[in-house]
Amino acid sequence: MPRPARHSHRPGRLRAAALCAAALPVLLGACTATPAPGAPAPDAPQPHAAATPAPVSYAMPADAVSLVLPTTGEGTRWTQGLDAFGRLAAAWAVDGCARRLGVPVPDSPPPMFTRYSGLPDLDFLDAHGFGGGTAVPGTPPATRPTTDPSARLGPEPRRCLAEGRAVGRELAAVYARLQSGWFAEVASVDRAPAVRQAYAGLGDCLAAHQVNARDEAAFLTLVDQRLQAADTTAARGLGSVYATCMKPVEAAREPLRAKAAAAFRVSNSAEITRVRSELPQKIDELEKRYRIRISFPTT
Repeated sequence: MPRPARHSHRPGRLRAAALCAAALPVLLGACTATPAPGAPAPDAPQPHAAATPAPVSYAMPADAVSLVLPTTGEGTRWTQGLDAFGRLAAAWAVDGCARRLGVPVPDSPPPMFTRYSGLPDLDFLDAHGFGGGTAVPGTPPATRPTTDPSARLGPEPRRCLAEGRAVGRELAAVYARLQSGWFAEVASVDRAPAVRQAYAGLGDCLAAHQVNARDEAAFLTLVDQRLQAADTTAARGLGSVYATCMKPVEAAREPLRAKAAAAFRVSNSAEITRVRSELPQKIDELEKRYRIRISFPTT
């Protein structure tokens, strides 16, 4: 799940840059859903103190497989919603466990929507910039640390965190294998000559917009710096620049992803049929269990 890290941004890998800054508390990982094995890590969200509300839709797609197999940046909004839903259910599992055991709820950031830089949602970035529209509705009440954050957690809080992780795995188990296979296909698109050629012009475009970054890696580092400095105006402006300069790259990638998706759906038809049937059922079950709703970011 989201994690602060340094990543390579060269073509040929599905980029998982930490676009939204700052190391998150260790407990974040303990309260999130488990990602599909081999799946690219989403971009790390802002620290929760700075999270901004996201415009959302509660309408499910006609085909639940759209939640799992995105081919465009806009399509990742379904995937972001599914990811966030797993984290939301996990957070409520931790909250309920702590209250049931009569112990303080372990402090951690609330669930947030996290974007994939390997499938950039350019329209969203143009409208909201980096770091905007990350807060997921329906999260448990915010908690504050009740002990020294460096102190060792007692057995009851650790039990609750384990319960949250189990809920995340419960949802991911429905679609993890299918999604990890698809993300491997998405990653291979960046090795195509047309995509490499499109990336070659990125630095010139950034320079034309007075951005001092020679390539995508340097640009994303700059975004991180602005977010860490709480410079939201600059972060929003950089979103518009990125949306403009990445259009040629996405224009090259999208038809290749569409072609790969057609072949992938044929070769994985049985697994797709299973996920199409089981995923809505599992989402409905978790919504009822924790009295929550799945939501999806919109522009």
